[in-house]
Amino acid sequence: MSPRSVMMAGMKTTTIQLVASPSSTYPVVPCHIVAADHPSLERDVEEFLCHLSKERRFFGPSASSNPKPFPSLIRALSERGGFRLAAIECGRVIGLVRVDQVSELHIAVAVEHRGLGIGTALGQAALDRAMVLEYTRVVMRTTRRSKAARRAGEAMGCTVVENVRGRTDLIALLPTGLRSA
Repeated sequence: MSPRSVMMAGMKTTTIQLVASPSSTYPVVPCHIVAADHPSLERDVEEFLCHLSKERRFFGPSASSNPKPFPSLIRALSERGGFRLAAIECGRVIGLVRVDQVSELHIAVAVEHRGLGIGTALGQAALDRAMVLEYTRVVMRTTRRSKAARRAGEAMGCTVVENVRGRTDLIALLPTGLRSA
Protein backbone atom coordinates (compact mmCIF):
# COMPACT_ATOMS: atom_id res chain seq x y z
CA MET A 1 0.00 0.00 0.00
CA SER A 2 1.61 3.26 -1.04
CA PRO A 3 -0.35 6.45 -0.28
CA ARG A 4 -0.42 9.25 -2.85
CA SER A 5 -2.07 12.65 -2.19
CA VAL A 6 -4.35 14.06 -4.90
CA MET A 7 -7.17 16.60 -5.20
CA MET A 8 -10.73 15.32 -5.69
CA ALA A 9 -13.69 17.72 -5.96
CA GLY A 10 -11.77 20.42 -4.08
CA MET A 11 -10.82 18.06 -1.23
CA LYS A 12 -7.31 16.82 -0.49
CA THR A 13 -7.34 13.04 -0.66
CA THR A 14 -4.92 10.22 -0.15
CA THR A 15 -5.05 7.38 -2.66
CA ILE A 16 -4.09 3.91 -1.49
CA GLN A 17 -3.76 0.72 -3.50
CA LEU A 18 -5.37 -2.08 -1.58
CA VAL A 19 -4.00 -5.61 -1.41
CA ALA A 20 -6.62 -8.35 -1.59
CA SER A 21 -6.56 -11.13 0.94
CA PRO A 22 -6.31 -14.63 -0.56
CA SER A 23 -9.95 -15.35 0.40
CA SER A 24 -11.32 -12.12 -1.11
CA THR A 25 -13.65 -12.39 -4.10
CA TYR A 26 -13.81 -8.63 -4.60
CA PRO A 27 -11.71 -6.81 -7.20
CA VAL A 28 -9.07 -4.52 -5.78
CA VAL A 29 -9.31 -0.91 -6.93
CA PRO A 30 -7.74 2.28 -5.58
CA CYS A 31 -9.46 3.87 -2.61
CA HIS A 32 -9.38 7.57 -1.68
CA ILE A 33 -9.30 8.88 1.89
CA VAL A 34 -11.07 12.23 2.18
CA ALA A 35 -12.51 14.59 4.80
CA ALA A 36 -15.88 13.01 5.60
CA ASP A 37 -17.55 16.22 6.72
CA HIS A 38 -17.50 17.75 3.24
CA PRO A 39 -21.14 18.65 2.37
CA SER A 40 -21.01 16.59 -0.83
CA LEU A 41 -20.49 13.41 1.23
CA GLU A 42 -23.25 13.89 3.81
CA ARG A 43 -25.74 11.51 2.16
CA ASP A 44 -23.04 8.93 1.38
CA VAL A 45 -21.81 8.90 4.99
CA GLU A 46 -25.37 8.45 6.24
CA GLU A 47 -25.90 5.54 3.83
CA PHE A 48 -22.68 3.93 5.08
CA LEU A 49 -23.78 4.28 8.72
CA CYS A 50 -27.21 2.84 7.85
CA HIS A 51 -25.51 -0.11 6.13
CA LEU A 52 -23.40 -0.71 9.25
CA SER A 53 -26.44 -0.63 11.53
CA LYS A 54 -28.07 -3.41 9.48
CA GLU A 55 -25.16 -5.83 9.89
CA ARG A 56 -25.95 -8.84 12.04
CA ARG A 57 -23.82 -10.28 14.80
CA PHE A 58 -22.45 -13.77 14.16
CA PHE A 59 -21.40 -14.85 17.67
CA GLY A 60 -22.96 -15.31 21.09
CA PRO A 61 -26.53 -16.13 22.10
CA SER A 62 -27.89 -12.79 20.86
CA ALA A 63 -26.42 -13.26 17.36
CA SER A 64 -29.68 -12.85 15.49
CA SER A 65 -30.99 -9.75 17.28
CA ASN A 66 -27.98 -7.45 17.91
CA PRO A 67 -26.53 -5.37 15.08
CA LYS A 68 -22.78 -5.31 14.53
CA PRO A 69 -20.81 -3.03 14.83
CA PHE A 70 -22.13 -2.01 18.21
CA PRO A 71 -24.67 0.83 18.15
CA SER A 72 -22.32 2.89 20.34
CA LEU A 73 -19.66 2.77 17.58
CA ILE A 74 -22.17 3.85 14.95
CA ARG A 75 -23.33 6.72 17.19
CA ALA A 76 -19.72 7.81 17.79
CA LEU A 77 -18.99 7.77 14.04
CA SER A 78 -22.12 9.80 13.26
CA GLU A 79 -21.40 12.58 15.77
CA ARG A 80 -19.69 15.85 14.92
CA GLY A 81 -16.78 17.27 16.88
CA GLY A 82 -13.18 16.33 16.34
CA PHE A 83 -12.75 15.22 12.73
CA ARG A 84 -13.84 12.42 10.40
CA LEU A 85 -12.22 10.85 7.35
CA ALA A 86 -13.86 8.50 4.85
CA ALA A 87 -12.50 5.83 2.53
CA ILE A 88 -14.14 6.21 -0.89
CA GLU A 89 -14.10 3.53 -3.58
CA CYS A 90 -15.88 4.11 -6.90
CA GLY A 91 -17.78 7.05 -5.36
CA ARG A 92 -19.04 5.03 -2.37
CA VAL A 93 -18.07 5.36 1.32
CA ILE A 94 -16.57 2.02 2.37
CA GLY A 95 -14.95 3.07 5.65
CA LEU A 96 -15.12 5.85 8.21
CA VAL A 97 -12.90 7.04 11.04
CA ARG A 98 -13.53 9.74 13.64
CA VAL A 99 -11.22 11.21 16.24
CA ASP A 100 -13.35 13.01 18.82
CA GLN A 101 -12.58 15.96 21.09
CA VAL A 102 -11.11 13.72 23.80
CA SER A 103 -8.75 12.00 21.31
CA GLU A 104 -10.66 8.73 21.03
CA LEU A 105 -10.46 7.04 17.62
CA HIS A 106 -13.55 5.25 16.26
CA ILE A 107 -13.28 3.25 13.05
CA ALA A 108 -15.46 0.98 10.89
CA VAL A 109 -15.19 -0.59 7.45
CA ALA A 110 -18.00 -2.09 5.33
CA VAL A 111 -18.15 -5.85 5.80
CA GLU A 112 -17.36 -6.62 2.15
CA HIS A 113 -14.15 -4.54 2.35
CA ARG A 114 -12.70 -5.84 5.61
CA GLY A 115 -9.32 -7.54 5.59
CA LEU A 116 -7.92 -5.36 2.79
CA GLY A 117 -6.05 -2.82 4.94
CA ILE A 118 -8.67 -0.08 4.68
CA GLY A 119 -9.09 0.21 8.46
CA THR A 120 -5.34 0.48 8.95
CA ALA A 121 -5.05 3.09 6.18
CA LEU A 122 -7.93 5.12 7.68
CA GLY A 123 -6.38 4.87 11.15
CA GLN A 124 -2.99 6.00 9.88
CA ALA A 125 -4.55 8.91 7.98
CA ALA A 126 -6.39 9.89 11.18
CA LEU A 127 -3.13 9.82 13.16
CA ASP A 128 -1.45 11.96 10.50
CA ARG A 129 -4.33 14.47 10.66
CA ALA A 130 -4.27 14.42 14.48
CA MET A 131 -0.56 15.34 14.42
CA VAL A 132 -1.27 18.34 12.17
CA LEU A 133 -4.03 19.41 14.57
CA GLU A 134 -1.54 19.05 17.46
CA TYR A 135 -3.21 16.18 19.29
CA THR A 136 -0.67 14.63 21.69
CA ARG A 137 -2.19 11.15 21.78
CA VAL A 138 -5.02 9.14 20.26
CA VAL A 139 -6.68 6.13 21.90
CA MET A 140 -8.67 3.37 20.21
CA ARG A 141 -10.70 1.30 22.68
CA THR A 142 -11.75 -2.21 21.74
CA THR A 143 -12.27 -5.70 23.15
CA ARG A 144 -9.79 -8.54 23.24
CA ARG A 145 -12.02 -10.39 20.77
CA SER A 146 -11.47 -7.79 18.03
CA LYS A 147 -8.34 -9.15 16.40
CA ALA A 148 -8.79 -6.82 13.40
CA ALA A 149 -8.78 -3.69 15.60
CA ARG A 150 -5.71 -4.94 17.44
CA ARG A 151 -3.87 -5.69 14.17
CA ALA A 152 -4.73 -2.21 12.83
CA GLY A 153 -3.58 -0.55 16.07
CA GLU A 154 -0.31 -2.49 16.09
CA ALA A 155 0.29 -1.65 12.41
CA MET A 156 -0.18 2.04 13.30
CA GLY A 157 2.46 1.75 16.04
CA CYS A 158 0.05 1.91 18.98
CA THR A 159 0.95 0.62 22.43
CA VAL A 160 -1.41 -2.16 23.51
CA VAL A 161 -2.77 -1.89 27.07
CA GLU A 162 -4.86 -4.82 28.35
CA ASN A 163 -7.54 -3.67 30.79
CA VAL A 164 -10.05 -5.49 32.97
CA ARG A 165 -13.18 -7.22 31.65
CA GLY A 166 -11.72 -7.95 28.23
CA ARG A 167 -11.12 -4.35 27.24
CA THR A 168 -8.04 -3.23 25.32
CA ASP A 169 -6.73 0.29 24.71
CA LEU A 170 -4.50 0.96 21.71
CA ILE A 171 -2.62 4.19 22.41
CA ALA A 172 -0.69 6.28 19.88
CA LEU A 173 1.55 8.97 21.36
CA LEU A 174 2.02 11.67 18.74
CA PRO A 175 5.03 13.97 18.29
CA THR A 176 4.24 17.62 18.98
CA GLY A 177 5.43 20.86 17.46
CA LEU A 178 5.07 19.74 13.83
CA ARG A 179 2.84 22.59 12.70
CA SER A 180 4.66 25.00 10.40
CA ALA A 181 4.25 28.78 10.48
